[in-house]
Amino acid sequence: MKQTKQARFRELLAQPGAIAAVGVYDALTARIAQKVGFEVLHITGNGSVGSLIGKPDIGLATMTEMVGRAKQIAASVDVPCIADCDAGYGDLQNVKRAVEEYEASGVAAIHLEDQTTPKKCGAMAGITIVSPEEMVDRIKTARLARQNPDFTLIARSDAKKIEGLGPMIKRCQRYAEAGADVLMPECLYTEEEIKTAVKELEGHPVLVDICELNRECMFSVWQLEDWGVKI
Repeated sequence: MKQTKQARFRELLAQPGAIAAVGVYDALTARIAQKVGFEVLHITGNGSVGSLIGKPDIGLATMTEMVGRAKQIAASVDVPCIADCDAGYGDLQNVKRAVEEYEASGVAAIHLEDQTTPKKCGAMAGITIVSPEEMVDRIKTARLARQNPDFTLIARSDAKKIEGLGPMIKRCQRYAEAGADVLMPECLYTEEEIKTAVKELEGHPVLVDICELNRECMFSVWQLEDWGVKI
């Protein structure tokens, strides 16, 4: 029986070392990334919105549009894909439907964030966030909505710009307690910040987003692996 992409991603998470998940935004970039050897692809929300509608990532794309793009990408490659589920596209009922639709699209994982709806790209100014309690409810709803236990739920926090590194890490700890499989503390720009987050979140896989907008934090996969980053 052929291994599912969801099970393959779980297998990679359980193996030693870091996973390099390159950002892709359509089927062509996904095919190129697979061809050159990447084992996991990260479907960028910002890039997908730009290529879909030629607009900034400020909550303009609908769930249907984003799930449709994720389905196209997942169907074009044989490797697991992580998709950006934004803030769930509404209230808890919207979160439930979003998880169901993304799981059906064929991606192996999604990340769900603690921004308000509509959200913005985390690198932009002017983001706003919900309370930790509201995000915990999103995570619990997402866990109940998934059908395949191998479908991975990544909890992303954009709280650092507003509350600081320490409070963001505390949020991530609560998100792990609520059932998130992987934690994604956003806007970690220095070696010290990354090491602190990994240490405080010990026992939970951490995803670090390396963005070309912040060239001072363009660390290598080998550096990040040495610091304990998983993805």
